[in-house]
Amino acid sequence: MVPLSTQLYSFGIVLLAGVSLGVFFDLFRVIRGLLRPGFFSTPLLDLLFWALVTPVLILYLLLANWGELRGYVVIGLVLGFFFYKLLLSGIVTGILLWLFNLIMTVLSFILTLFLRLVSAPLVLLADLKLSWARTPLRFRPKLRWKK
Repeated sequence: MVPLSTQLYSFGIVLLAGVSLGVFFDLFRVIRGLLRPGFFSTPLLDLLFWALVTPVLILYLLLANWGELRGYVVIGLVLGFFFYKLLLSGIVTGILLWLFNLIMTVLSFILTLFLRLVSAPLVLLADLKLSWARTPLRFRPKLRWKK
């Protein structure tokens, strides 16, 4: 018979697996909401989600009870997921959206700075070219045509 402490440890690990599944699901929802995939790319994103989540769940199951799939494993996954959705989902989604906006702001700043640094010599060169073109030519040779 397996001691109660081992069973509680296994159930705790499975609860954590459910919470991790919720975090991955919220990350997936945020990415999907930002990308707005079409009719054909939605199943591909779903497949990618499950391709990333399945190895994580397998690792949790191996840690919890050597990969045995029992009734308490399914109950623990569902309970962990629903506890996460009730308590932490809004906070994590807000943090993920804030982090995305921060990354986009930093990338926009870096791109703007880069474009200004690259375009500054070009603008200076264009200004010099235009100012040189506006100056009258003093030593323009006079052309004399023969009649």
